[in-house]
Amino acid sequence: MFDYEEIDRTVRDNGLPLLKIEGEEKASLLRRLYDTFIIGDPRALWLSFKYVPVRIDCNMEDPYWHLPEVIDKDAVLYFIIDYWNTDFVIFKGRMSDIHTFIGDCDGLDEFYLMTTDCDELYSITDHDDLLYINVNENKLNLAEG
Repeated sequence: MFDYEEIDRTVRDNGLPLLKIEGEEKASLLRRLYDTFIIGDPRALWLSFKYVPVRIDCNMEDPYWHLPEVIDKDAVLYFIIDYWNTDFVIFKGRMSDIHTFIGDCDGLDEFYLMTTDCDELYSITDHDDLLYINVNENKLNLAEG
């Protein structure tokens, strides 16, 4: 069952050196995420991106299996887990450790990977879409505003 205990178990059982972002740092990072990538306060963030995302073709497979082809294993990212549309759990860590987490966490189905400069965002949606935004390259979503 996907819950806070499952998140903690996944980190603990895999010995993952992920840094949990909490408190004011978490609030500041979420403000930056929303200010940079999101319009309004949607139920699921990917429903209201400010930029038109690129859909990365995963050959009708789970996008999890394609992340190592798309993101360098040594890249340091913010791993933002959408917790039932009520909260976010945020970690900072290397892609290889995040990939291990994703593969082992039971029930995880919607999350975001944001670069530390906050210019790029990857999203795996609950519909198994892998989406990518680079604020320096993607077009603004004119349909949203």
